[in-house]
Amino acid sequence: MRISELPGTTWKRIRRPATWGAILAFGLLWNLMRWGFGVTSDHWLEWVYPFVLPFAYLALSPVPWQWTGDDRPLTPAPRGLLQAIPWNFLWILGLSIILELGGHGAERGYGRRGGGPRGGHGPRAERVEPPLIDRLTHPRVITVGVVNLSFMLLLGWILADKERAERRESDAVRAAAAAQARALQSQMNPHVLFNAIGGLTELVREDAKAAEDALVSLAGLLRGLLENSSRPLAPLATERTLIEQYLDLERIRLGSRLRVTWEWDRGLEVQELPPLLLQPLVENAIKHGIAPNRGGGDLRIFLHAEGERLRLGVANTGQPLLENRAEGIGIRNLRERLTLLGQAPDALQLRREGTWTVAELLLNVRVKP
Repeated sequence: MRISELPGTTWKRIRRPATWGAILAFGLLWNLMRWGFGVTSDHWLEWVYPFVLPFAYLALSPVPWQWTGDDRPLTPAPRGLLQAIPWNFLWILGLSIILELGGHGAERGYGRRGGGPRGGHGPRAERVEPPLIDRLTHPRVITVGVVNLSFMLLLGWILADKERAERRESDAVRAAAAAQARALQSQMNPHVLFNAIGGLTELVREDAKAAEDALVSLAGLLRGLLENSSRPLAPLATERTLIEQYLDLERIRLGSRLRVTWEWDRGLEVQELPPLLLQPLVENAIKHGIAPNRGGGDLRIFLHAEGERLRLGVANTGQPLLENRAEGIGIRNLRERLTLLGQAPDALQLRREGTWTVAELLLNVRVKP
């Protein structure tokens, strides 16, 4: 893991509810035990210390094990140990200095000045703090530091290894989702061609010249589908080209019964989306709305930005949308792909607006300026 990734990883780790729950539970239990044994203190650091220490444990101990300088999520054990020892020593030393300067050491009573007895009768002893270096080298402080350092080495490796396993699992889930989305995308290709060829069979008997032109358009459509079948992303300009090739085929079959209008923001064509998101909606509008209608119908294809979302889709006249009609393979595949791509459940909307049937995609994407 590179240095630039460490702050984000650390922040993700410490903001987990489980992390804060463990810190609060440890601190409360520690202070409750001190109170139960009759240990009291007038200094607030004595009560804060049990919360600060586990926070530092969970936040800082995995860092030296995760810093590899490359894309690996965890260092080899020898290198991790060499990095973890000075790292943990420095922050433990820094925390000890802060606590000692804040008065935490005075509560332990390292020294006294005065001739009176330690407790009982006689003149009251005056508490004296030795120099900081003496307090830091006190056997009790050194023992606590060594214990903390050893614990930090083990805890850091365990936490880093756990996060590496979580990262691998997350990557595997994303890879599986991407593979499934590509599989659904590939299923679209034969489905599109099947419908296009089905429409051409009528032309072969009725108009040989039109059938020849349709085969040329079909070849272009097939080339575009093959080029985009394995691509995870493609510019919307490419999506429009595929749709235009598909419409060329349908115009040969439907003639003047198909009337197309584009309400398309050309400035958004640089946006890259998974291919074949809009084409199934165009095909569905023609197949179920325009083609069955004797007078054909109007097809409106639109694209524009709406804040941080893209709004694109089709609207058609002709046969109305039947609410009880089962969705075809194209729409079902599209819904599954949108889910696998992390879009909202309502990313695809089908509705009636007067005489129009509207199929609309609302996609959460980062719109390029």
